[in-house]
Amino acid sequence: MVEPGEWTRRAVRRRRGLNSSYSSRDGALPILWDAPEFSYTDQNGGRVSNKDLRGHIWISDFFFTSCTSICPMMTAQLAHLQKIIPDPDVRFISFSVDPDHDTPGVLKQYAAMWKADATRWRFLSTDRRHLVATAEGMRTFVQPPTKDSPIQHSSLFILTDRDDHVRGVYDSNDSAALHRLVHDVARLAGHPGASPVVDEPETELRNTIDAPADPGAALYAARGCRGCHTQGGVAPPLENCFGRKVLLQDGRTVISDEAYLRESILDPARKVVSGYPALMPSYRGQLTNTELDELVGYLKALRTANGSSSAVIRRLQVTDPVCKMQIDPKAAAFRTTFSGKTYYFCSILCRDRFLKAPSRFAR
Repeated sequence: MVEPGEWTRRAVRRRRGLNSSYSSRDGALPILWDAPEFSYTDQNGGRVSNKDLRGHIWISDFFFTSCTSICPMMTAQLAHLQKIIPDPDVRFISFSVDPDHDTPGVLKQYAAMWKADATRWRFLSTDRRHLVATAEGMRTFVQPPTKDSPIQHSSLFILTDRDDHVRGVYDSNDSAALHRLVHDVARLAGHPGASPVVDEPETELRNTIDAPADPGAALYAARGCRGCHTQGGVAPPLENCFGRKVLLQDGRTVISDEAYLRESILDPARKVVSGYPALMPSYRGQLTNTELDELVGYLKALRTANGSSSAVIRRLQVTDPVCKMQIDPKAAAFRTTFSGKTYYFCSILCRDRFLKAPSRFAR
C-alpha cells in the first residue's frame, strides 16, 4: 500500500497536470479507472457499498464535519449540484475522513444542516482500516493527522458511471470544472443534447424548503448559505450584519450597506472579512437581478432576538495548541481547561492529543 504522504505528492503532481478536469473535450468521456470496493455505514445507519451504486451515476468527495476550511464549501457545492441535477438516478457520496468523530449520528445532523436528500446523498462513516485503501482506489489521498498538521485530503469531485468506471475528476474550487461536471453527468445519463440544470432553479428549490413566504429566505436556504454562515469558523454570521462596520483582511474597515452585500454575493474575493478564509464562490450569473434583490433584502432584515449591534464584524481568533490552526473561540466545538487556562481546538483529534500530554502543548 502506498503511504499517505506519497499519495499527497502524487495528487499534487496530478493537480498540476490538470486543467480542472480529466474529462474529454471531444464529447466522449474516457474510462479512467474502476472504482474500488467499499462498504460503510451511512448517516441513517444503513450499509452502502459500491455494489449498491451499480446502475447509478454518482459523484463523490472526501470531507469531515469539523473541518473549517475547504469542506464546507465542497459540501455547499454538492448541495447546489443536488438541486440542479434532478435525475433521481444520480447519487452523491461523501466519504468522511475522520472515522473517530464522524459517527452516523454526527453525519445525520450534518446532512440535515445541508438539507441533503437522504435518498440520493449518502454521508459515509468510514473506518481507519479501509479508508486509506478507498482513497487509494479513487486515486486521491487522505492523510491522517500528525503532530505537525491536521487531517489532509483532496478537494476533488469524482464522477463514476453506472458500471463502476470513473469518468471524470473535477476541481471543486473551479466553476468552469463544475459546469463541465454537470454536462458530463448529462452525457452519461444519455441526454447529451440537454442540460440537467433546470431553467428556473430557484422556483423549484423554494418548493422544497421551509418558509416559502419569503423568497429571500428561500434563496438563503437553497443556496446553502446557512450551512456556512452558522459555523463561526467558516464564515461570518449574517444576523444583524446590515449597517455594521466590517474589518477586512487588508486592514480596511467598510460599512455593510446594500452595495457591500451585493458585492459580497457577486464578487466575494474582493472584500474578505478579517480572520476568515476566502472560500465563498461567486454567484454572479447564477442569480437573476430579482433574486439578488430578494437575497439582499433578506440579509438586510436578518436579525437575532437581541437586535442589531454596533460591534465591528470580524473573527476573533485563538491558536489551537496542537496543530497551530487559527480558530474562533466562540465557535470552537472542542475546548478544555488545564492549569486554570482554557484551550480551544479545531477538532476532537487535536483535543484528544492535548489531553494525552497537556504539558507538552500548554503555554
